[in-house]
Amino acid sequence: MIDAIERNGLIIYRHDPKASTRISSVDHAAFYQLKTMMQGVLARGTARAISSLSPYVAGKTGTSDDENDAWFVGFSNDVTVAVWIGYDNADGKRRTLGGGATGGGVAVPIFEPVMQAVWANVAPKIVLAPPSPEAKRQLECKVVDLESGEASTGKKRVNECLRIDGKGKVIDTQYRLLSHESKHANHDRDREDIPRQMPVRTYRLDDRARFDQAYDPWRATPQRGFAWDNRQRWQGQRLQPTYFWGGWRQ
Repeated sequence: MIDAIERNGLIIYRHDPKASTRISSVDHAAFYQLKTMMQGVLARGTARAISSLSPYVAGKTGTSDDENDAWFVGFSNDVTVAVWIGYDNADGKRRTLGGGATGGGVAVPIFEPVMQAVWANVAPKIVLAPPSPEAKRQLECKVVDLESGEASTGKKRVNECLRIDGKGKVIDTQYRLLSHESKHANHDRDREDIPRQMPVRTYRLDDRARFDQAYDPWRATPQRGFAWDNRQRWQGQRLQPTYFWGGWRQ
């Protein structure tokens, strides 16, 4: 992963190519999917300040608690560049960079000129490689709507690569961790739980004497029939104690 490390113009480490070993258990399709996700970080995510580079670079921003550290790691077909910003913690003290000092805000602007220098002096500026033959056999790539995930030709669209089975059919994993029924059941249950979280009081229609003594806003008027007709509308309803104009008195 590291070719060489240099300090003050002197090489203090150089990788021995003969010691390199290839990882044999690589999931080529998953790796390519991950690369397209990290291209999205530039195209529309936390590194969108350099969205124009998204065809050529993929990467990820990062920010630790209290903005003590901020970084961005990006890669092209040829090089990987990591930018980290923070204070030296050798004295055991952690110092914040300040509110809002995120990886996208302070590390990404440093990354861009470094990458431009790479393209000018080290490697050509070319788009990121397409899926390898091994990955391509396991993927179906198509343009979809950014929000719905359906095939689209509109403005908000992205290139999505989904895994396919042996018959060439897209494997739908949307509800693999949580079934469609469970998802909607939980949603409905959460909606039902909302009223239970509020203090409520049920006012019974047959408790007319109590209602007249304490809760009758028309008590000083002769329009008793009108008032009672309106109270009938509230039968069975669950009202908060502070529901009415002057506030229900406890």
